[in-house]
Amino acid sequence: MNESGLFMEHQNAKPEHRDSPSDVTKGEGRGEGPNHPHSKPFPVYREREPEFTSAAAGVLFSMLLLFTGCSFDKDVSRYRAVLDGKHPATLPAYSVDEPLPLVRALQIANADNEAIGISGENYIQSLAQKMKDAGNFLPTLSLAPSYSLAKGGSGAGFTIGGTTTGGTGTGGTSGTTSSGGTGASSVVIGSTSGGLSHDFSVPLGTSLTGSLANVSTLEAQGQTVNQRAMILLDERETILLQVVTSYYTCLKDERQVAVYESSVKFKTEKVRDQETRLKLGAVKPLDLATSQSDLAATRVSLIQARTDARNARSALARLMGVTEVRGPLTDAFEPPAMVAAIEKWQLDASQHRQDLLAAVRATQAAQFLVDAAIREYFPSVTINFNYFLYNDPVSSQIWTAGLTGNVPIFSALSIEGDVRNAWSVYRQSGLTESQVRRQVTDDVNEGFANLQNSRDKIHELLIEVSAAQKAADLAERSYRLGSESNLDRLTQQDNLITAQLNLVSEQFNEKSSYLNLLRASGSLASVLQ
Repeated sequence: MNESGLFMEHQNAKPEHRDSPSDVTKGEGRGEGPNHPHSKPFPVYREREPEFTSAAAGVLFSMLLLFTGCSFDKDVSRYRAVLDGKHPATLPAYSVDEPLPLVRALQIANADNEAIGISGENYIQSLAQKMKDAGNFLPTLSLAPSYSLAKGGSGAGFTIGGTTTGGTGTGGTSGTTSSGGTGASSVVIGSTSGGLSHDFSVPLGTSLTGSLANVSTLEAQGQTVNQRAMILLDERETILLQVVTSYYTCLKDERQVAVYESSVKFKTEKVRDQETRLKLGAVKPLDLATSQSDLAATRVSLIQARTDARNARSALARLMGVTEVRGPLTDAFEPPAMVAAIEKWQLDASQHRQDLLAAVRATQAAQFLVDAAIREYFPSVTINFNYFLYNDPVSSQIWTAGLTGNVPIFSALSIEGDVRNAWSVYRQSGLTESQVRRQVTDDVNEGFANLQNSRDKIHELLIEVSAAQKAADLAERSYRLGSESNLDRLTQQDNLITAQLNLVSEQFNEKSSYLNLLRASGSLASVLQ
């Protein structure tokens, strides 16, 4: 990178005269801010009594306000505002033995879930990065006291506390020796006849760098913040859907346990009946062995169903952020009888699906990064200003100012690599957005089809339950009249319980399918209201 600069300085010579045998002092104008590492020292002279000015007190007071004004305890409420809007969510009180409706489980998970919190912290980190990028447009203020010792000599010099340089000097009892070497500081002050001199200065410097690339970078980070907000909302939707799945899985498993318990009773009675019949010679030993095997298999299914129910409760407790869930699950959620057409769901998903909106924001951010990479070809400008609060020995220099232009002449290869990489990321983001859009469309189609499928099955299962109820009633009457055995009565009761379980399970599937459809359209959080 080639660098050209136009520097200006102001000197204020006071009329007073010091009686010191040597009035030689040194002043350096340094742009020591982090945005301008290439500033150079400039030797100037001034005659002034060393003193601290009121500017020093102002700087210290400003720094005190800066550090005491920083507050980080509102970050959590900041990302919670993204989740909750104008109505902040509070963690509902919960006892592990109390009844638990679905909506209450969702509210607890929304208020206290680690995955949502982690995604929220990612959002805060993106805000912090945006703040950092915006800081590139602000001037940097530095206070860099320096102390150095110098020993003069014929044709040589050294400094302590700066860069050691060598070169030719000027003779005399006092003066300034400028080195001919290279380095960040090339000025040696002091007697060149072997005397030891010192220099202590307190410069207050400020610098401001302007670059078009920084503008595009800030705009890209703004889109990244929006992307993180959408990812946060999408994470909340994912957690809520997991709560729904665990909740209804637990309900179905517990209903399955009830059916298997009833089936075990029926099959135990069947085995007892066949043992009696075997003694009378009415059945074969093979029939009894088959019934015993069927009873054992049903008991195995009962054990597995109980384990699945416990695991589902454990998963539900984990998602809710509680130790355990022991109380009954009292589901009171009812999906609407009529739902909109699939085209309406597709439109809602394209406008509100959070992961799709996040992909769109990522593409926009990548586009801004392409602009930022291209703008690296443009020159940047840095403005430096230094004010000397204190100088010992005294100097006639009060302040220095400089204007530097940076033109990237020999950075074309590096910038071209940045541009190619930015274009690749932009194309990749576009492909990701297209992929997510297709996935959203597929999710809506599947959710809508599953909801219709559950409702069609429920219609048929209602007929099956009605028929099984009639058969059970007839078997009960026949048993009381003596025309049917107790085994036949138990068989019809077992068929009725199985049909009822299938109906209840499918009703749970209908609710789950409707909530999945809400998730596919990006509006599952609406059930929290």
